[in-house]
Amino acid sequence: MNARNAHLSPRQARALAGLVQQRAMPVDVLADFLGCGLSHAYETAAALRGHGMARELTALGSGPKWVIPTRQAVTRYFGRSLPEWTPSPLWSVRGRAAAQARVILGATGFDDWTGERELSLERTERGTYPYDGLMVHTSNPFALRTARGVASPVWAVRTDVARTSNPRQLVASLRTAVAQAENDGCTVVLWVCTGAHRPETVYAAAKTIHSDLALTAATPDEIAGRYKRIRAVQSLPKGA
Repeated sequence: MNARNAHLSPRQARALAGLVQQRAMPVDVLADFLGCGLSHAYETAAALRGHGMARELTALGSGPKWVIPTRQAVTRYFGRSLPEWTPSPLWSVRGRAAAQARVILGATGFDDWTGERELSLERTERGTYPYDGLMVHTSNPFALRTARGVASPVWAVRTDVARTSNPRQLVASLRTAVAQAENDGCTVVLWVCTGAHRPETVYAAAKTIHSDLALTAATPDEIAGRYKRIRAVQSLPKGA
């Protein structure tokens, strides 16, 4: 992987890496990701377009326009040619939520996070990767509490954007994510509840899933420390 082109400034290089990892970001989330003002985020997007690393700003439904890396940028980052990919308005709901969760977790450095796009490259199964990112470093106190006592914690982060509660689908999604997280060497599954499923619903659904991993479910506000929860972690029933 190499998104750190000599012609890019440090901010532009970090923006490009984040954009490729997340597939795309709306410009306001990109500003939060970079820790800069909105005007600087627009300037960064324009500079990346000038280098051929980003497309023209794209509208995906309502809200701020999106910054989407070009195929050239993706190829340079991964060191291999990948098909052209264009986000849909439906995907943008989860894409925005996943990028915002990453920002809240403080995992915005080059090596803090491995996105589902990269994880999918080594996966033989088809379909969407069952979680959004593998996190190896975070500055977020809530996340750090979920891995207390673990020497080198690894988090599998999944943003749940379901519009309606579906317990059967939730169990299936949890089971698939936990199994993949085990294969990926994770120690904690962090389920970010941004839709209809509440943390209590996630914990209830996980009671039949056997694993040595820990599970934590929380809303973005809880992860950000804007609302205090008593329980941050629930152990899954031990695997056989």
